[in-house]
Amino acid sequence: MDSIFWLTYYYELFSTYISYYWLYFIQLFADYPFVVQVSAFFTTAMFMAIFVVSMALLLKAHFRKKKEQIWHHLNERFAEGISYCLSAESSPKMTRQEVIKKLGIEEDLAQHKVLLKSTKEKRLFAKLLRDLRFTYTNVKGRHENLAHILEIFSIPSFLENEVSTAGMHYKVHAMNAIRVFKLPISLWVINKLINSKWITVRRLAMYSSVSNSSDSDMDYFESEFFDKTCCVYDEIELAYALQRRRSRGLRLPNLARWAYMQKNPATQCVFVRLMRRFNQDENCDQLRNLFQESKHKKLIEEISRTWGYLHYVDGEQLLVDTFLMQPDDTKVAILHAVTRMATGKQLDLMSDGFHNTVNPHVRFEALRCMYNYGEEGRALFHKTEAEATESEKKYFAFFHNPITLEKIRLDKEQAYHPSIETVYNLSY
Repeated sequence: MDSIFWLTYYYELFSTYISYYWLYFIQLFADYPFVVQVSAFFTTAMFMAIFVVSMALLLKAHFRKKKEQIWHHLNERFAEGISYCLSAESSPKMTRQEVIKKLGIEEDLAQHKVLLKSTKEKRLFAKLLRDLRFTYTNVKGRHENLAHILEIFSIPSFLENEVSTAGMHYKVHAMNAIRVFKLPISLWVINKLINSKWITVRRLAMYSSVSNSSDSDMDYFESEFFDKTCCVYDEIELAYALQRRRSRGLRLPNLARWAYMQKNPATQCVFVRLMRRFNQDENCDQLRNLFQESKHKKLIEEISRTWGYLHYVDGEQLLVDTFLMQPDDTKVAILHAVTRMATGKQLDLMSDGFHNTVNPHVRFEALRCMYNYGEEGRALFHKTEAEATESEKKYFAFFHNPITLEKIRLDKEQAYHPSIETVYNLSY
């Protein structure tokens, strides 16, 4: 009440003063020269600006103080009980009555769900609960306790209402809270958000739908959204959403189909990389046309790595036939892919990779793949070393070091992060 009283007092004081000065300006300076009128006008405008800024600062301070008071109140009243319910000290499956008792809430209030009266209180409580959830993120098996807390305070319905009707800033916070709490969200809300003018909102809507939808042939990626705004953030978010689907036992969408629908090669690379991350070997055949039609070297490289990691041996001959026409980085990817397929039929490719290029990185990778290509590959490696010239001896020194030999293998991490495979660049 004190804050409201002083705000009203200052408003009446300043408004009375400005009104008086404005009338004084009109009557007193009406017959004065133009220069004096202009000076008086700017003086009046300055006082009006001071009034507006002062009122804005007072209002901002008032609302900030009010927010801090609500935050401290929620912390003092609920933080300790919530922390107990989410910590290892509590039972993994507390009953609703046990949670109510631990939070110190009266049964009647919990029954009628009137614990949080204002929108600001609900927003701050959702933030408090999300912060505490992050604090106890390593404690497993407390999902039922968290679900009881959310239900007692009617947080799921509040968050969905926020997502549907609030401003963009609050939409984003509400969507993030929904993801942290792993709550379902209505399909009509998702469809409404996908048409938002804000890219951030559209992203969150898409990934929430990917995480929760039971439809495996979702069409959200048929739009031009990814072709215009795709970035590393999208790949991370999409991987997280697909992981959520898999953990819930839902079927993953056909990533090869999504890759083929895109127009931007960088976006196509995202879906091709995710194919090998989620082991979609059954859809490798659908990348053949993309491999043959594309002129983008990075896309061809990613398809090659995906085929190799997923052991798509039907694509081996296509890789071999195009090997010599590809740029150096793509040659390395094809060598790695053929090595992972391990059919034992492509020793000549390893030899061509070493002898038919001048790029030191490609030559070294050809030897590394030859070294990993079974017993026949190891025999060819030793024969190549015996016939090597003095200038070529440097490529074989690595293979005689017992410490660095541990890094020769072509593992999954290297398959997903090709930059790791450029550590041994012998361009000196």
